Amino acid sequence: MPPSLASLSQNGLSERRAEIGFFAFLAMAFLMGGGSRADIDSLGVLRFLSACAVGYAILTIARDDMARIKLPLALLAAIAAIGIIQLVPLPPEAWTSLPERAAIARLDALIGLDARRPITLSPSATLNTIFSLIVPLAGLLLFAAARNVDRALTGFVVLGTISALLGILQVFSDPRSGLYFYEITNNGSAVGLFANRNHQAVFLSCCVLICSYLATSRELGAGRSYVWLIWSAAGLMGLCVLINGSRAGLMALIMVTLMSALALALRKPRGDKDTGRGFARWAMPAALLTIAGLVLGLFAAAQRIPALARLLEDSALEDLRAKLLPILVEMAGDFQPWGTGLGAFEHAYRMREPIELLGPAYVNEAHNDWLQIVIEGGVPAILIMGLSAVIVAWRAVALLKQKPLYFEARSWLGLGLLAVLGIASLVDYPLRVPSMMVLGIIALAIFLHPALNKERDRTPV
Repeated sequence: MPPSLASLSQNGLSERRAEIGFFAFLAMAFLMGGGSRADIDSLGVLRFLSACAVGYAILTIARDDMARIKLPLALLAAIAAIGIIQLVPLPPEAWTSLPERAAIARLDALIGLDARRPITLSPSATLNTIFSLIVPLAGLLLFAAARNVDRALTGFVVLGTISALLGILQVFSDPRSGLYFYEITNNGSAVGLFANRNHQAVFLSCCVLICSYLATSRELGAGRSYVWLIWSAAGLMGLCVLINGSRAGLMALIMVTLMSALALALRKPRGDKDTGRGFARWAMPAALLTIAGLVLGLFAAAQRIPALARLLEDSALEDLRAKLLPILVEMAGDFQPWGTGLGAFEHAYRMREPIELLGPAYVNEAHNDWLQIVIEGGVPAILIMGLSAVIVAWRAVALLKQKPLYFEARSWLGLGLLAVLGIASLVDYPLRVPSMMVLGIIALAIFLHPALNKERDRTPV
């Protein structure tokens, strides 16, 4: 075999192995990483296997693949750096000068304790946050090594379909049955592979958006049967969101449906002729919106959309969130500039929890991840968020300047996924779930650098 053909064959085999590795890791992440609690037993196994995956990826990934994901890697490194700095022990004089440490300092003085303490109010929680980054890091490296973006995205659709089917079975089964993977979960709801129904609904909505992209993608070279299969999976996941009971998921699904209709209207026409104009161009998005509206109306008329009913009533959780907001805003200002420590929100909130909000349940997360990041990470986290926002805005403006707009379809998909996850983070914490962290970091990588670079030689790192 000529050297060039041998090299090409070896590269193809390497890419196929990387794809298999990515799919295996993705299945593992969703089977064991569907909850955000630190005491979930499967997380330890998942992180160990993720560390092994990172080692394998580092040994096999090519230099140009690493360049394609340098900004997402920098983001993970910056978050880890904040946590590491917050773990450095400080002299007592320096530590007591930090905001909101006076009460603890007085207790130390009463018992005669003169100890060096780190910035974080909970070193174990901050360590847990740092270790949690190994999961999205492994997913990102394996995704880059696999190189085929569209085939990698089908992995999320397959897992979304499985999670939707499991969720439907959960609705019709015993709320305490073995179909629920986590001890602390929304029993009786269609949580699927997750512990929280909100996370399931947001993930399925993201998968519907991925389906709309794959159904019109030309990279896979798929036939009509594949397209119908993808749209069927999207319909199944959409129906599961409707019966899920998550208001955030319902809003995400509506948002995704509108995005999908717009993407279909702006899709690249097939062939040399501009068949995308006129009736042919708008028929598909109009049909999508019509079908979605009819299904939503039918379910609403039959009173079979729990999330819609919950939108029209004031629940105890919604009332709690309204009462929490001023406390969160106050904490975001009082714990500057260094924050409470990554993952330490629960411990900081106990210092501020008013008596009237005490009850049998406790607040473990802020249910507004944007504010919680500011509370935990302080000014460094704000700077990272600001820089990330500038990069995203710069990339979005660059996309808008392209003619036609459909030229970078993958980038628009990545931006759409980030928008869904970002809006959901206003009322929840989806990106604190390991499996959703993988989706989020891959969405960022696709948005910033969608090209596959298959034409380049694979140079080992």
